[in-house]
Amino acid sequence: MRDDTLDKKNVGQRIRAARERNHWTREELAEKMDLSVNTMAEIELGRSGTRLENLIRLCRLLEVSADYILFGDVGPAVQRVTDLLRDRDEETVRVVEQTVEALLRALDAQHPEN
Repeated sequence: MRDDTLDKKNVGQRIRAARERNHWTREELAEKMDLSVNTMAEIELGRSGTRLENLIRLCRLLEVSADYILFGDVGPAVQRVTDLLRDRDEETVRVVEQTVEALLRALDAQHPEN
């Protein structure tokens, strides 16, 4: 079960890690975000939060989910599924969701001890 408590320090560390995976300096990310380097540093160090609009923009620039930034690693399998569904229409996503739910129910019925 996921802990939904927001920890700004961990959020900042995940932002920094995602920035570094993109091989960007803090200055480069601050420029792309149209924020000061000091503001970006405060966010990465967990001393400050940011507006929702900035979080959305940050996630898009870094190509990570807001769920990952806010709460931590979703795991590689979940990230792959998210990536597969990212540009799909709502109907396709709904069908995939229903299919996965049905598959999991069938697997649970075969292995009730899990």
